[in-house]
Amino acid sequence: MPAAVANSRNSLQRMNCYGIEVVDGVTWKGWEPGAEYTKNIILKNVNVKTKKIKYNSPKSRFFSTLYPQPITLSAGTSYTLPVTFRPLEKNIYEDFIEFETTEGPFKVPIRAVLPKHELAVPDHLQFGMCAAQDSVEVTFDIHNVSELTTPFEWKIREPFTVVPPEGTLDPKSSCRITATFRPKAAIVYETTAVVRYGNDLNCFRTVKLEGIGKYPHLLVSGSGKSSKILDNLNTEAVIQFGPIPISHRVEKHIELHNLSPVNAPFTVEHPTANTRMDTVFSLPQKTGVVPPQSLVKIPVIFNPQIVGERSIDYVNVQAIGNISKTVVKLVGNCKGPCITLSHKVINFGRIDTGDTQTRTMSICNESDVEATYQFIIDCEESVFKFEKFSGVLKPKESNTIITHFIPSQPINYYRRITCLVQNQDPLFVDMIGTCHAEQVKPGVLQPHHLDSYRVHVSRGFSVFPPEQLNELLKEGKLQLDPEGHLMMQQAESVEEYLHAPQPIPAMHEFFNDGHYSDKPHTTPHVTLDTGSMDFGRCVNLRLIEPKTVNVTNHTKGKISIHWMTNTNNTFFVTPATCDIPPLKTFSFQVTFKPSVPNQFFGAELECYASYKSMRDYRLVQDETFCPPWCLTLNTVGHTFQPGNETFLPRFNFDSQKLVLPAIDTTETVFRTLVLNNTGTTPIHYAFESDPTGTYSVKPNKGLLKDRNQLFVIKMAPKAAKKHLHLLKVKINDADKHIHEVSLLGSAETPEILLENEGCLYFKPTCVGTSSQRPYKLKNISRTPINFEWKISPADRQYLSVEPLSGCILPNESMAQVWTFVPQEHEKYVLKPHVMVCAGKGDIDKHSAKTKTFTLRVLGEGSSGDIRAEQIKIDFSNVLIGSSASKEIVVYNDNDCDLHYQLFVDQSIEGPYPEHETLRDPVALELDQTVGVLPARSKVVILGTVRPIRRVNYTFNIAYELKTPQGSQVNEAVQLCQMSAVGVYPSLAVTDARCYGSASGVSKARLWSLFSLDNLNVCLDADPSSEELMYSVITRHSTRRRPPVYTRAILDFNFGAAPVNSEECVVHLMIENTGALATEWAFLFPTDLQLELEYWAETGEFDEEELHEMRVMDNKLFSVEPNQGTLAPGQCQTITFTYRHDFPGTDRLPVLFKLMRGREILLNFIGVTVDPDKKYVHFPSNKHMFYPVPIGATANPKQVYELYNGGAVPIQYELDLTALEYIRQENFNHKVFQCLNPRGEILPGRTAFVEWIFSPLEAKTYMVDVPIHIINGDTALITFTGVGYDKRIMGDTMPLTDQHDLTGVPAVQSVPVPGQLVYLSQERVSFSNVPLFSLSRRPIYITNRSTSHVVSYEWYVTSEADSQVVDIQPVSGVLQPMESTLCKVTFISIGEPSFYDLDVVCEVTDETEMAAYRRELADWEKERERQKYEFTITEKDLEKREKRVRPCKKLSRQGTDSSERSYSDSDLKRYQTLPPIKPQKTEKDIDEQRERERKTETGTPLWNKPQPPETFLLHLGITARTHTIAEFQSNFPNEVQNFFIDRSMSEKQGPTVRGAAPEMLVGPCSPEERETISFIMGNIMRGLLDDHDFHEALRDIHREPVPYFCQFSDRPMRTTSIPQLEEGEVTDAEEGVLVKSPTGELVLASPKIQTPVPVAEERPKSVESGKHSISKQSSLRGSGMGSRASGKSVSIVEKPISPPAQPPVAMATEEVAAEEYHDETLEETDLPVAKSPDEEDPATDQSDELMASRAAETEVQYQQSLQAEKHLMDRQMLKRLPEFGCFLEAIVENAVHNIVLEASTGDVNLTARPRMVALPPKPPTPTPVPSIAEKDPHAPSVRISAASSPVSARTRTDMESVRSESHRVESAGSKTSHSRASRVTISK
Repeated sequence: MPAAVANSRNSLQRMNCYGIEVVDGVTWKGWEPGAEYTKNIILKNVNVKTKKIKYNSPKSRFFSTLYPQPITLSAGTSYTLPVTFRPLEKNIYEDFIEFETTEGPFKVPIRAVLPKHELAVPDHLQFGMCAAQDSVEVTFDIHNVSELTTPFEWKIREPFTVVPPEGTLDPKSSCRITATFRPKAAIVYETTAVVRYGNDLNCFRTVKLEGIGKYPHLLVSGSGKSSKILDNLNTEAVIQFGPIPISHRVEKHIELHNLSPVNAPFTVEHPTANTRMDTVFSLPQKTGVVPPQSLVKIPVIFNPQIVGERSIDYVNVQAIGNISKTVVKLVGNCKGPCITLSHKVINFGRIDTGDTQTRTMSICNESDVEATYQFIIDCEESVFKFEKFSGVLKPKESNTIITHFIPSQPINYYRRITCLVQNQDPLFVDMIGTCHAEQVKPGVLQPHHLDSYRVHVSRGFSVFPPEQLNELLKEGKLQLDPEGHLMMQQAESVEEYLHAPQPIPAMHEFFNDGHYSDKPHTTPHVTLDTGSMDFGRCVNLRLIEPKTVNVTNHTKGKISIHWMTNTNNTFFVTPATCDIPPLKTFSFQVTFKPSVPNQFFGAELECYASYKSMRDYRLVQDETFCPPWCLTLNTVGHTFQPGNETFLPRFNFDSQKLVLPAIDTTETVFRTLVLNNTGTTPIHYAFESDPTGTYSVKPNKGLLKDRNQLFVIKMAPKAAKKHLHLLKVKINDADKHIHEVSLLGSAETPEILLENEGCLYFKPTCVGTSSQRPYKLKNISRTPINFEWKISPADRQYLSVEPLSGCILPNESMAQVWTFVPQEHEKYVLKPHVMVCAGKGDIDKHSAKTKTFTLRVLGEGSSGDIRAEQIKIDFSNVLIGSSASKEIVVYNDNDCDLHYQLFVDQSIEGPYPEHETLRDPVALELDQTVGVLPARSKVVILGTVRPIRRVNYTFNIAYELKTPQGSQVNEAVQLCQMSAVGVYPSLAVTDARCYGSASGVSKARLWSLFSLDNLNVCLDADPSSEELMYSVITRHSTRRRPPVYTRAILDFNFGAAPVNSEECVVHLMIENTGALATEWAFLFPTDLQLELEYWAETGEFDEEELHEMRVMDNKLFSVEPNQGTLAPGQCQTITFTYRHDFPGTDRLPVLFKLMRGREILLNFIGVTVDPDKKYVHFPSNKHMFYPVPIGATANPKQVYELYNGGAVPIQYELDLTALEYIRQENFNHKVFQCLNPRGEILPGRTAFVEWIFSPLEAKTYMVDVPIHIINGDTALITFTGVGYDKRIMGDTMPLTDQHDLTGVPAVQSVPVPGQLVYLSQERVSFSNVPLFSLSRRPIYITNRSTSHVVSYEWYVTSEADSQVVDIQPVSGVLQPMESTLCKVTFISIGEPSFYDLDVVCEVTDETEMAAYRRELADWEKERERQKYEFTITEKDLEKREKRVRPCKKLSRQGTDSSERSYSDSDLKRYQTLPPIKPQKTEKDIDEQRERERKTETGTPLWNKPQPPETFLLHLGITARTHTIAEFQSNFPNEVQNFFIDRSMSEKQGPTVRGAAPEMLVGPCSPEERETISFIMGNIMRGLLDDHDFHEALRDIHREPVPYFCQFSDRPMRTTSIPQLEEGEVTDAEEGVLVKSPTGELVLASPKIQTPVPVAEERPKSVESGKHSISKQSSLRGSGMGSRASGKSVSIVEKPISPPAQPPVAMATEEVAAEEYHDETLEETDLPVAKSPDEEDPATDQSDELMASRAAETEVQYQQSLQAEKHLMDRQMLKRLPEFGCFLEAIVENAVHNIVLEASTGDVNLTARPRMVALPPKPPTPTPVPSIAEKDPHAPSVRISAASSPVSARTRTDMESVRSESHRVESAGSKTSHSRASRVTISK
């Protein structure tokens, strides 16, 4: 609905602030500086309570009010606050007054404004919806709210317009604006109209205009018929009028239904309204509007004019904009009257002269059309008298006509009287009679004589006199036929008499009498030369000239003429009687003798002519009897004198316009016209003749004496064209009374209009099939046309039409259906023709009236196939029991239409047997399997699948092409494939968390308590039919315990806790794992129970029902939320809560229901324990051990958990008697062995009972073991173990740590309230691990808080767990949004076992802890203050004269001390000194003061702050250890992944690994960082790319021992070495190896900061090597100890400045020699060269040469021995476990540091590398100098087994080393080296 939203910014409104009603602001306008203006602010209390208000004065000095004082307003009262404004200058002033109530403050703005141009316009104009091309208007006013004359101008865009677009507004005036919205299309229009105003139009306001364009949707139907959608422009709605009486107006309606929400303007076109002359349909309403969602009726008027004609016309109904067009066909029939006469012949018989004979006849109107009739006879002049010869017959009315026969002469009388009927062919009645005189007695005329006469006329015998016929009959020349009629005797002439004469049309018989037509319908016998005679105006009544009429005898006999006249009449003929010879003419004189002047006279003179021989009955035979002929002469005249006007006629015609039917030029047509005399005087009429001779009227002249006169108008066209004529009739012989009647007629030839210019195009058609097309023929002529199609015989096999022939009415379009059947792949051009002729008879192709029209038919034969847009259509997942639909778009790319039929073949894949699925019905249903696909089009077929099983459905859809008759064209062809998966609603529990009383329960145990694995299995299973009985939540039971229709029953065990403990809160995250939305609900018993009336309750409850009622009434179990809907992939957390309010075991059945899916009965179980009761929580009385293979040498150790759910410690003991029985039954083999059958469990803790299951056979073992709780109950637990044969089971029973057999998630998904820290993994699986090895896993701890700092610390839940688990770092601090890496190490020691450990990480919120410490400090400070502070009042001094003890009371904050009062009893003890008694301790005094503070007048101490609760994170660790031999046998491919430290087997001692190792990290120099970066780079190269490194690991036992030979047990000599720089040694407790400036490795003492160089002397004995190995072993041992305790041994290579004097060696010579020799071999692989001093001069003697050669040979020999010895030592060193541990530590820490840096984002390991070129490797001198000698700034290398932070420079150097090693530079590296760097570790 169009509307304007007013702008209310300038309107004064009131607001309600805390119950005070006040104006929203005060504004001053029209003020002048220096004056004073006052306005009031009225405050009204609209609340029911009294209000107290305070206010502040305005801040500005220009506004003032009363002095602020409190205002008290009772309910409904008001207060007026005056505000005064005193301006000093022209400016804008703004301020406010602030009011304050008890509920809150509020402000009232006050301001003063200057005069300015201001217009008030609506903010928004909403035009609503409007039809496209239509318009809608909205009027609104713009107001000039200013005091200035304001011009304005609108700026607006189409389709919006405003009128007027501009103008000027006087102050405080307004203007009415009309906005028009005229959309062009069906879219949403939004624009902003801008109205600019002001002197320069520099001010503006905007109005938002919105409108929606809609296309109208009109449905057209006939009145009372169903509407037809405008889906085709050629759709025709037919309105049938049925047969309607001529000249009657009948109205029917065309109904227009508007289904759109907008007005729908329409137009109605009537194409033939102005083009056709005979249009009988009219539509008074040509345009209109149909309101939305309603209908409009358009009247159609049918006024038929031609009797018996079927009228057809067409009108077009168009919506606005020609959006749609509907053709409405109008059909109506015209019916005329049906007047009948009761007698065709009235025989008066024979009477004598002077007698009268009377007869009656009835005239009846059998139709429902009123009709006028008239007998054409002048009763005054005729011998036959009619008492009533004209009148009007009402529908179904009948009148009796009385006739009299009064003859005057003795002759035979016969007259055929015409009865003209309006709009009907005339009727005829034959009046016969015979008059005898005394002397003359003619033969009596009988009715059969008339029949014989008509036969004789047709045979030509009537022109012969009877006597001559008698002679011929006697002579035998004539004979009688069987009916007694005359006929010729000749045989050849007999045949023409055998055919009955054709009846003469009534109109032709009446009109064609020889006077009004040139073609009389019969051969004339006796004729008058004129039929009418007009005497005109006769002024002199005495002298009226007679007129002559000639009578001609055309017969061959003498005739006698008898005029029925009397000389006393006004008109008479003389002579009255005479005889006329054959073929002669006789003249008679007609005399007009009027008796009175000024009068009209008229008469029909009657004359009878008969053969002379008929005068006597004796002269006539019955066979040749001939009746007389009656001749009539109409005579008129009047005697109006000159100067006298004729009578004023009062008349009317029944029609002013006569439309005659169309005929051929050889035909004639007649219409009737009625002249009604409404006056009392006769009317003289005279019609003018048509000069063209086309139209003629009978009678054309006469005198109307009665009320009605009927005329017959005849049209005889001579040319085929339209004939329009104005028929003029002069009334009463006065020129001024000439009346005109329009005559419209046409002579037509058959004309049809062929559609599409005579061409019919068939689209290409598939060979063998057929295509059909309608083709219309329209009759554009006004005559009905018969048509007949002619198709050549050769074309009939390709082309056919239906119907082949028919009749098309005028203005009718008839469609024929053509069928084209191509036989070959080619183009066809066919030319059938249609023959048409006017009329409704058969077509004569030889007739000149027949026309031929040729149709050109073009078609093409083609071939094709159909295809689907999608070859494969997937329904995806469909809910079983429901349906899903998808569209199959089938298209035809060919040029021809195709008839097709679809077939569906179903295949099923699933877990069901094939014989069951074969009987399933086809789950796919197609809405259309047979049809026709047009060329180059597509059809959408809806496929609906209804799965009944959870299987994969595959539907292969094929098609066959068909002919229109249904015969097959081709074999079945694959069209497409559809697939669907029948599914049920699917949910799965993906995570579980617990806190409260179950905060100590691990995730694995919680998963077991809630049977979540079984729950997920049940949720994934198919529901039974009983479970699907109620697909939604339904109350279907009358019992308190509703029946359960599911066999899936699980326990939700909430564990046990003491009474009044914290609630057990469990969070389960459920996830919709399917692809369909799933609705779920937890239904308690009351949710399934019907609500019964009170009288239906029995009131009898059993024990279980009472227990459930107690549980539900106290809400011990709760589920939140208890129902919901999950979209695919969506997760939701469900909270289960159990309250420990009542001791005992609580149970409650809850139905977990998936809508249209599974139903699972969950038994909620919770145990609440008395505080003093000993209770062990057994979730189940059965326990299953992990399966163990038979034949194993060492079976794994397994654990059974016992949880103490009570509040007191308990002792337990297992009765192992049953184990002895099992052992005896198994050949004294311990199948079950319990390692710790007794122990103690602390409250809330878990005890682990260790078992070893050792089966002998591949079977299941079961044993019942009683577990005794000391001073408690005993539980009988059934332990079950399964032994299997590994050879038979093979890979189906893999050896694993069983972590994959449970669904416990490794990542937390459920958020817990208050949780700040999250673990990257909550379950760590080490899988299978060999004994005496270490396995490591990284996990991340992340602080997701943005503002809290947290600390964490790791704990193990048992002392035994600390032996096998180590986590580094054990504690730490995390800043907000910080994450750190923790390394979890699993130490495989002891016996082979299954491990499922629970490690707890205690998280403390340090931010809250700091706040707690501050509050605690304040509390302690307050406690100390209250300990020594007291208050003395004056009242106390007055009552006590003596000194009193100070009262340690604290005043409450905000309370005045004068308001406190004390009773006498409180002060009584202070009146005297206290008695002597033992001195109270500080504790007693504090307790006493605390009690005093709790008195009524005491001030209580603050509650002591409580520390924030820590949050516990559980980390589950699973592993399975194997012996080394078993591991090598079962996992040969994984052996190389572990380093087995056999020394661990010798050191299995109690090592507390749970304690946190001490982390001591010293300062690091830049050189050390650079050295570490290079070594790290080399390690990365070996780990990533170097294949030699992997080969070296495999062949390490065959390689020489590296530089570990430097370590020796020989005594070292100290020397004075300059003091090292501060920070070069990182740990005072570590042994550090350093390199001297000469390249020597020295050992820095842990306590002395001076490094000790190793001696350079060469070794002289092999034992020195053993000491070195021994020393290395000791170092390895210390290294192991350091690793176990968190400490490390560091090897540091650093530059040392050269000393002032040579260093003293502290190592053995063997070590120095080994090092020197090793370096020499490593770098040069050449013998040692001689020194320059030993070179021989050119003049040496030969003996000296030999001596030198001998010495050289000895040296070479010693060197070879030394090299062999060094190689053996190196190989022995590599075989030592210490060396392997050291190498493992290096690799471990290197990888750990890299991962740590990558996790912090310092290193990008995934960056795309790029190639760089490096300088060539420099030559290496011999001996190898130290790095410091090459470059004093060379980087140092530090390899540490301990975790240490790595600097940014180190990371950059690592990337440089990595680039050098791989010849690749990282994309993120920013450091470039100008020289080559290489680090070599000598072996």
